[in-house]
Amino acid sequence: MKTRRIIYISIFAILTAIGARIAIPLPLVPFTLQTMICMLAGMLLGPRCGAASQGMYMLMGLVGIPVFTGGGGLSSVFMPSFGYIVGFVACAWVTGTLTQKMSANGRVPSVKGYTAAALAGVAAVYILGLVHLYLIVNFWMPGNGMPLMKVLSVGFFSTIGGDIIKAFLSSVIALRIRKTSIFSGI
Repeated sequence: MKTRRIIYISIFAILTAIGARIAIPLPLVPFTLQTMICMLAGMLLGPRCGAASQGMYMLMGLVGIPVFTGGGGLSSVFMPSFGYIVGFVACAWVTGTLTQKMSANGRVPSVKGYTAAALAGVAAVYILGLVHLYLIVNFWMPGNGMPLMKVLSVGFFSTIGGDIIKAFLSSVIALRIRKTSIFSGI
């Protein structure tokens, strides 16, 4: 792997950790800038390196570095929001794969194309995040559990509007960065 790729992967892992610190606390699942960083990682680094950056972020948290919104360590797997962290890897891969397909023959995708790819990546985050959230609150955490509609209210409806805006903003940012060709040859 080229040194340049390793540096970009590391930068995006660190940016994701910073995005965890810029949070609006909500019940069970905080609203952060992490999904925006995941989308950008996929768009700018491609599927493999984008997913690797998010995998590195997840690994940093699991070994105990407090990069997650709720801290770090192996016990983080039992946080209600951990499924979203797993979803970051999928988001970067899906977004990167779709962006790469749109970039065939040297074309640069439009904002509309980037946004569509980003929204597909966000869908991966929500699928993994909501499944994990449902399982944790109903089978791991003490109490009476949580019905599916409440899980959707807490883990989807409260944050999807912001994620749609972040998908559009990340598309505009990626398009501008792509024009500088700083990420060419990754």
